[in-house]
Parts: sequence; C-alpha cells; structure tokens
Amino acid sequence: NQIKDLNPSLIECFYTEGDKIYALYNNIKYLVKKRLYELSNLLNNNFIYINQGCLVNINYIDHFEVTLGASLIIVLKSGYKDYVSRRMVKNVKERIGIK
Repeated sequence: NQIKDLNPSLIECFYTEGDKIYALYNNIKYLVKKRLYELSNLLNNNFIYINQGCLVNINYIDHFEVTLGASLIIVLKSGYKDYVSRRMVKNVKERIGIK
C-alpha cells in the first residue's frame, strides 16, 4: 500500500513470480510495475539476464552451485537462488570474467 523509490544500484535482482515482477532489496521483495525488458533497458550494465524471468545485479553475486544434472545455480549475497538457463551460461560467465 506504499510507493517507495528504490536505488537501482542497491537492488539485488528483479524476478518474476506468477505474472508479477518483484525487486529484491535488503531481503524484502517489492512489487514493480514495469516488465523485465523495460527494466533491462532502463538499468545500467550491472544487470544481466540469468534466465527469462530474472535480471541479476552482478555486484550481488556471491557464488555459483552446480547441480547433479549440470545445471548452474546463482546464489546472491542475500541467499536468494535462481538457475542460470543454458542459453545464458556463456553470457553470464563472460560478464563476470569466468572463462
């Protein structure tokens, strides 16, 4: 029931849940009225798609986990986890400097 102005550099990620978009900020999720593609056009280069439904701020990446099925999971400093789609693995690795 409130409108809050969030500093984009402090947002860990934007993600979809159902048909809504949320921003993760200090372990609190905020509903966002824009679509992910609109956000990606507005944000600086610190944000990258890791899958079709998630834009991550690369400054908040803590580490990666590999599952038994060889899927890549990204873990943010807050503990939030999401998978990196196969299509995006190469781009994510390049952006954070892993070869």
